[in-house]
Amino acid sequence: MNEYLKDLLARMLDVSDKKTQPDGSKTISWKACRESEKLTNKDFIPQLIEIIDKEKDKEKRNKAYFILGKIAKNTNDLTATKYLIGRINKEKDKNVLSTLLHRISDLYKPKDMNIQPIINAINHNDSQVKSSAILALEHTDNPLAEDTLIDLLENPESTDSDLVFANAALANIGTKKSISILTKLVTHKKIDVAGSALNTIIKISDETCLPLCLEQLENGNNKSIALEGVVKYGNENVIPHIINRIKELVDRKRKRGTLLVVERKLMPELVVGLEFLKKYAEKGEVESLFGFILTKKYDLLFDDEKEWLNNNISTV
Repeated sequence: MNEYLKDLLARMLDVSDKKTQPDGSKTISWKACRESEKLTNKDFIPQLIEIIDKEKDKEKRNKAYFILGKIAKNTNDLTATKYLIGRINKEKDKNVLSTLLHRISDLYKPKDMNIQPIINAINHNDSQVKSSAILALEHTDNPLAEDTLIDLLENPESTDSDLVFANAALANIGTKKSISILTKLVTHKKIDVAGSALNTIIKISDETCLPLCLEQLENGNNKSIALEGVVKYGNENVIPHIINRIKELVDRKRKRGTLLVVERKLMPELVVGLEFLKKYAEKGEVESLFGFILTKKYDLLFDDEKEWLNNNISTV
């Protein structure tokens, strides 16, 4: 085995300073794991495969999976990905199996790659393994993955957790084929299920989902997520709806704000709405809203919301 690889594995397994370093980000193991995340040396792949095939120590196998998964991701090496999927049926320890599936979830799996071992793992009796297997269906062009996730959503025996993870996976690989069943889940009694379904629809749909988002913005339990869809697909016709939502948000002092991911940026919900309205600042109702917030509701805002107003109101 390459000396560097041998040393890296040893450092990843080192727990000698665990008690003396309460901050886990300073331990030898943590630093070694972060180091391994950057590896791109394909020469390590056959060596790691040999280690995994022969190693009886589950912790060492687990670290070898970690390194191999990172190299596969960084280099898009399909041989390594195929090997990792082939290990699913051979790995008996549920914790190692769960982390192996987690590694696989990050990897691109082309249409012709066999993903049946991942699908089989969804039937595992351990909930953590099952959740990891559902997410491992991300990043693939194989239509069998979407079909499997749809089956999960339609299965009355699926748990709420199953539904949430399936929704998350569909947000990555779903097509319009999934939208009808996802729409049914938007009114699910569990808010996590309903919210994740609406979030997925927004990600994989188009402007045709705007009526659903407007309905949820006005009357649903997922108003924050719905606002994201309205902003993404709406035009000036949705201005009254966004103004109503903003007035709801500033009606009273809030305990905490909601953050949304818009164009890969994390933004407060209120700012998401204001950013959209800024494009139509010449309209009287928008100008009045900005003035209302600045003069009547400023003290009710969080610091990041005040910062946006201070940086933008004078420019609109």
